[in-house]
Amino acid sequence: MSDSFTLRVDFAGAIRKTQMLMQVPAAYKLQATNVSSETVKELMRSAANMQKSGQGKKTGLMGRNVGQKIMGNNSAWSITIGTGVGGKQTVPYARIQDQGGTTAAHDIFPRKGKVLAFMRGGEMAFLRHVHHPGSKIPASGWFSNVIDKREPILRERMQPDVVLKLAEVMAGSSAGKLAKTSK
Repeated sequence: MSDSFTLRVDFAGAIRKTQMLMQVPAAYKLQATNVSSETVKELMRSAANMQKSGQGKKTGLMGRNVGQKIMGNNSAWSITIGTGVGGKQTVPYARIQDQGGTTAAHDIFPRKGKVLAFMRGGEMAFLRHVHHPGSKIPASGWFSNVIDKREPILRERMQPDVVLKLAEVMAGSSAGKLAKTSK
């Protein structure tokens, strides 16, 4: 009879959980990036729908110039969405189209050597001078309505249990790759 004791420990479960936890920051960023990409597409559709419905004659420019910019690394990052973001052209009248308001004498928007100004009835035209300051532009909500609608989707996708499930899938993918390369 021997005086020995053998303890066998299987660390496979702990290693899988560790791999999953290591994927959590990337899973959060992936979720936020996916939601922001979907939001940009929705904003582009919103601006295009304004143009189709006759609410805005120059809204195609807004739709084509909505972008996103992701900055930072896996531990700290931010995503910015809007016109003039991510290499897109700035659309100076995008805010007044969204929120509405009354144009003032200084509400002129230079573009390609001409000046975009608001005329009587809220119509926009390319002019050399502003003729009718004081035009009322109705709020369209083309931007803010989409953001308000998308915010609950972002909150739901950023819930810890949702992100942990994604991290687990991501870890499974990377664990599978590690196992294949180590053979």
